[in-house]
Amino acid sequence: MDTRDEVLRILEERGSILQKDLWKELNIDSSKCSRILRKLEKEGLIRRVEIVVDGVKTFKIVPAGAEEEEEKEDEFSLQAIMERMENVSGLPPCFGCLEKDCEVTACLKLEVWFLRKSLGK
Repeated sequence: MDTRDEVLRILEERGSILQKDLWKELNIDSSKCSRILRKLEKEGLIRRVEIVVDGVKTFKIVPAGAEEEEEKEDEFSLQAIMERMENVSGLPPCFGCLEKDCEVTACLKLEVWFLRKSLGK
């Protein structure tokens, strides 16, 4: 079984997998994994969803048929919940920030929050 077919088999079994976990499981380097996934995405067989895990951006790989399901699942992600709480409570984004290496003086989310507060929104 070639690597491409192995990726599809794993997705069929699990439904989704983080890209970093996939290349480790397949015992290939990250750039080879990226090339394979880009080809599968172009063919319409998979979808790569950018997410943040432990403050690091990565991709969650899902079968193309799971797109609608994935969007619904994102509504309940921790990030989405924290953003809704921020909008309702009026607390600054730092309260529920998931970024570990955030520099307050360079935080765009915080800057936008201050701007909205100053405009009364």
